[in-house]
Amino acid sequence: MRRSDQRPEVKAPPRWRFPDPTRLWLDNGMQLMACHREGQHVAAVSLVLDAPLNTEPVDVEGVATLTQRCLDEGTATHPGPSFAEALEDIGAVLGGSAGFSGSELSVEVPARTLGPALELLAEAVREPELQADDVERHRRLRLAEIEQTLANSAHRAALGFRAATIPRRYRCSRMVGGSTETVSAITHGDVLSFHERHYRPDGATLIISGDLSGQEFGQAAAAFSSWTSPAEGYFSHEVPEPRTPQCWLIDRPGAVQADVRLGGFGMDRGDPRWADVQVATHALGGAFLSRLNRVLREEKGYTYGAHLVNSPMRDGGLLTMQGSFRTEVVVDALALARELLDLTDAPITPAEVHDAVTFTTGVAPLRYSTAQGITDRISALVRDGVNVEFVNANFQALSLVTPESATQSMLELLQPDALTLVVVGDAASLHDQLLADGWPVLLQS
Repeated sequence: MRRSDQRPEVKAPPRWRFPDPTRLWLDNGMQLMACHREGQHVAAVSLVLDAPLNTEPVDVEGVATLTQRCLDEGTATHPGPSFAEALEDIGAVLGGSAGFSGSELSVEVPARTLGPALELLAEAVREPELQADDVERHRRLRLAEIEQTLANSAHRAALGFRAATIPRRYRCSRMVGGSTETVSAITHGDVLSFHERHYRPDGATLIISGDLSGQEFGQAAAAFSSWTSPAEGYFSHEVPEPRTPQCWLIDRPGAVQADVRLGGFGMDRGDPRWADVQVATHALGGAFLSRLNRVLREEKGYTYGAHLVNSPMRDGGLLTMQGSFRTEVVVDALALARELLDLTDAPITPAEVHDAVTFTTGVAPLRYSTAQGITDRISALVRDGVNVEFVNANFQALSLVTPESATQSMLELLQPDALTLVVVGDAASLHDQLLADGWPVLLQS
């Protein structure tokens, strides 16, 4: 018997694991995944369609985005506003997006009304009205969105870095939702054609997470089993290669600060170096006191924040140092950034490995504590063609990372003399300074 003044023993928490979903396939080729999470009474549903953006006709890029955005404007069963009213009646929220690896439609709904929500989701993808006036309205909204995006320096830098790193022949080098030129060319017929050809059950995956009753597979089958593919065809995903290193200066006349992107072509989750680069990325620019932020913000005061971001795609990826700097310190900041990214004489330390692994594994139970968090992670993996088992396998791989392996992997990906640079700022102030510092500047409008 423990004495009243004796402190209880605190044991180490059990090893956390990402949940393994239950799987089922319908005869039409659609995969169903379900994760029961007790107490999560708001179910999170995602339907991932195997419709990569490289299937868009080049002259009407953005048609996938317009198609997705028109789906909730009415269906054959619930025309016009009655579809939104039907969602509201059961407490459901519908969302979605089109991405380089596929389109996605998502629903959040009380678990008790999951069945009706799945029926409405099936309506949206199987029988949307896609009225001409709705297509035109969303086309105009997208054009305004493009204009707003290009007016934002940070967004412009991100788009510029993608284009400078990936050859233009690959769809993933360009804007997800299309350019002003291509969106302007999209017609009502283009949207109808894209929906007919690419909204199909074969290759689609439906993910459901929440406090489930055990009836979800039956409900999903009732909603989707009669969905068929009227068109034939197999659509492959592109496998991009990197461009030779570029140095682009995108003019923003009169700007008092510049948005900088520095890095190169990265890797996808299937690369055996993934865990090593996760650790190195965290040490260099993934935490507040990582090397880049500590020097460029805390010690020098050049920026409000500098980060190193590892952005995987289905194949390949981008590894990017990003930050906004006062115009007069851009060249000095770049010199320091290149020095910090070069691990030749300053390898990753054991303490940095420990911190990165502890953080990544420690936040996982919180990150995936909700039904939405689980569904979002699974849908991202499905879009990128990665097995759900990757999450737990990666935690195991993180435990095997050493300072040497993390350092070597980063040196292989970010070679100091082969970095791509994109600067969005006042060209009149920056052009000659960058040239004098050895950057082969290409001026962009």
